[in-house]
Amino acid sequence: MNQDNALNLLLNTLHNEREPSLWVADEHAAAAQHIPVNPVVEAISNRVDVATDLTKRGWHCRFSDLDFRHIEDSSLTTLYFRLAKEKPLVNHVINQASRVLKTGGRLIMSGEKQQGIKNYAKKAGISLAGKAEIKKQGRDYLATITRGPQPAIPLDDSDYHQLRTTQHHGGIDIVSKPGQFGWNKLDSGSVLLAEQFEQLPIERPDTVLDLGCGYGFLSLAAHQQWPDATITATDNNAAALISCQQNFIQQAINGEVIAANCASSITEKQALILCNPPFHQGFSVENNLTEQFVSTAKRLCKPSGCALFVVNAFIPLERIAKNHFRHQKLLLNNGHFKLFKLYD
Repeated sequence: MNQDNALNLLLNTLHNEREPSLWVADEHAAAAQHIPVNPVVEAISNRVDVATDLTKRGWHCRFSDLDFRHIEDSSLTTLYFRLAKEKPLVNHVINQASRVLKTGGRLIMSGEKQQGIKNYAKKAGISLAGKAEIKKQGRDYLATITRGPQPAIPLDDSDYHQLRTTQHHGGIDIVSKPGQFGWNKLDSGSVLLAEQFEQLPIERPDTVLDLGCGYGFLSLAAHQQWPDATITATDNNAAALISCQQNFIQQAINGEVIAANCASSITEKQALILCNPPFHQGFSVENNLTEQFVSTAKRLCKPSGCALFVVNAFIPLERIAKNHFRHQKLLLNNGHFKLFKLYD
């Protein structure tokens, strides 16, 4: 078992399920390494690494932006959901539960008090026209919300599946949607990196890799700076990939958007790699995730190329990068972020 006790509460219940049910397996499920397959439970995940791992272990798991359209109305007995961080995503799952659950079916959610599990359970009870029961186990909660017979009252999920212009930068409109970290804002670290493009001590690249692309901000900035470069963007989050693909289309970027966990399926060497490591994705050890991205950058960097990393000031990137690159040049440190050029 993993150390996410709220997830363990959910999995213990899911293990005993005997009726057709659905498990929403988002980023938290990356820690669920040894849960045995339950053949009556389908899984759906917005993380390509989670979906791939569960499929390899025998689960029937779909990778999508939590798209429930393949599930018939009132067809499921139970929907299992470990509470996520983003409000529109949580409300989206609750709204979908109201459609796919049978009358008397259950939405079972787990989470921590500070994540708002009690408030979400109360709202879900109202939305599903049923009742909510909450049990505390240690510092975590398991909530069971029963689907009532009356029509559901939808929660505000910010039009979850709708792409929309969320930001304007460098004279262009940037498209995004809920379901990814920072979906409706500009990341300060990425903006800082993009602002340095004109004065960077690098040769004009013919290929660029946006590693952990999100909705594609760095790809958009790189296209503006080097319009002839072929740009590859990759991420493991479904909402990010959908957003990034639309931004590629709108700006006519020459390149492709690839679903992969830390570029695992990419083999082509790159002249320039851009990365703002997503250390705030629910992982307990930020440095391990950063090292994974640095290691990938080393694997995919051309001998004459380089990688540009922007990280929070407290991340010891220089120490991590020494295990992979011969040179770690600090280009900028503003007290909040550090910008490095990594090369051999």
